[in-house]
Amino acid sequence: MTDAVTTSGVPCQHFGTCGGCSAQDKDDKVYRDWKQGFVEAALRRHGIETKIEALVVMGAASRRRARLSAIATSTGVRLGFHEQASHTVVDMAACPAMEKPLFDLIQPLRELLETLLPLRGRAEVEAQLVDGNIDLVLAMGTELDLDLRMDLPAFAEKYDLARIGWRPLLTAKPKGRPKRGQKKAANRVGVPETVVERRPVRAVFGGVAVSLPPMAFIQGCAAGEVALVERVVGAISELPEGSRIADLYSGAGTFTFPMSKIASVSAYDGDDALMKALLQGARGAGLDGRVTAEARHLGHRSLSTDVLSSFDAVVFDPPRPGAEIQVKELARSSVPLVVAVSCNPESFARDARILIDGGYVLERVMPVDQFVWTRHLELVGVFRR
Repeated sequence: MTDAVTTSGVPCQHFGTCGGCSAQDKDDKVYRDWKQGFVEAALRRHGIETKIEALVVMGAASRRRARLSAIATSTGVRLGFHEQASHTVVDMAACPAMEKPLFDLIQPLRELLETLLPLRGRAEVEAQLVDGNIDLVLAMGTELDLDLRMDLPAFAEKYDLARIGWRPLLTAKPKGRPKRGQKKAANRVGVPETVVERRPVRAVFGGVAVSLPPMAFIQGCAAGEVALVERVVGAISELPEGSRIADLYSGAGTFTFPMSKIASVSAYDGDDALMKALLQGARGAGLDGRVTAEARHLGHRSLSTDVLSSFDAVVFDPPRPGAEIQVKELARSSVPLVVAVSCNPESFARDARILIDGGYVLERVMPVDQFVWTRHLELVGVFRR
């Protein structure tokens, strides 16, 4: 973590064109006020007043996950993020936001795709850096033929990648430009097929190693994960011995395992592969019984008020749309402590309003700037009855 992310001038040659970052030109105070303003405005719209702590800012070159687009042109493959409000691909020559091992892979990937893509062919590349290992998934419109099955292992060996997966890419082009603030529709289908795995991709959560499925969700920044975990664990640290915690939308155990040092934890997530990975990690660490996991889509089958009331604390970290259905059950429960983690100030504020109307008090909110120079922001809110 750092006290400042900006430098004099604009640090990236693509600024103003690339849609990956929009705030590299702001000085430190303006930047912090800009980011914190998203939280203040969202809470204000829902009539919520609470303490907003100082923004926790990550440094440059801290982004460990990236989703890139590629298109083959007559002059070569363009590989990078999209231009702002456009489907045009910026041919990335620099990126001060990405961790260096990810950025160093850009040119080799460009050269690989030049051998794989036909003229005007498209692809998407998802890559993330997990405990020093790169996990890569290619989404392409071509078949996974024998040539690909030979080329990808050779590429992984040459550049020391831990794993490469493949999945088909929908060929239909989106119509028109996305409206301001509108997310682009995903062009991906199916679960990635692992083409080569040279070694397991493992994340360590609270000292517990978890072998992850391809491109499993992890926090976008290692230092950001540390900040979030510290706040969540700090919030539940005074629970008495023998307490039980529900970890909703748990993923592979980012908060589950650190919290398991304090109390027993029941993890719930809609991704069956992540739940299997979490359970295997728990067994490997001798945490059978102290950590349990259930694959459950909480947006369709939320935990009931009665089940929630059997826990001493609930932690939830939903996707960007939030956890409205589950939060309505939670608001009717008797759980004394709720810790909400969110990647969207607006859905956080909506869910917070539901909890407050149900009798909870929002003690404080901590904003965490995981995706530096962008509008994206993580939050941790602590609620008590």
